[in-house]
Amino acid sequence: MEGVLTSAGSLWIHGHVTGEISVEGEVLVSPGSVVEADIRAGSISLAGRLKGSLMAPGAVSLPPESWVEGDVHARSVAVRGTVDGNLVAEDKVELGPEASLDGDIMCRTLIVAAGAVFRGRSNMIETPRQRGKRDR
Repeated sequence: MEGVLTSAGSLWIHGHVTGEISVEGEVLVSPGSVVEADIRAGSISLAGRLKGSLMAPGAVSLPPESWVEGDVHARSVAVRGTVDGNLVAEDKVELGPEASLDGDIMCRTLIVAAGAVFRGRSNMIETPRQRGKRDR
C-alpha cells in the first residue's frame, strides 16, 4: 500500500506500506512487514522493518526481530531489536540483551542489559527534584 493512512482507532500492518501513518490508538507492525514511512501513534509495537521515524506519546516496543532506520521519540522505549538512529524518551529507555543501537539516547532512566550493543552517547534528562537538589 502507498499513501497516507489516518485513523482514530488502532492499526495492524502486515505487508509493505509506503507513505505516512498517523493513528490515535496503537500501531502494530507484524514480523516480516516493511514500512517506509513516519509513524505517529498513541503507542507502537514494531516487529518488522522500518525506514522512517516513530513518534508516540505512549510506549514504543521493538522486539528482537525489529529493525529501525530512523529516530524514535516516545514516553518510553524498549529495544530488543536493531536501531540505527537516535532515541528520545520522556521517561525510560531499555536496551534488552539482543538490542543493537547505533545512535544517541536522551532520557530520564536508562537500562542496558548485559549483551546489548550501544554505540553512541547518552544524555540524562533531569527531573525537577534532581534540579532542585543540584541548585542547593
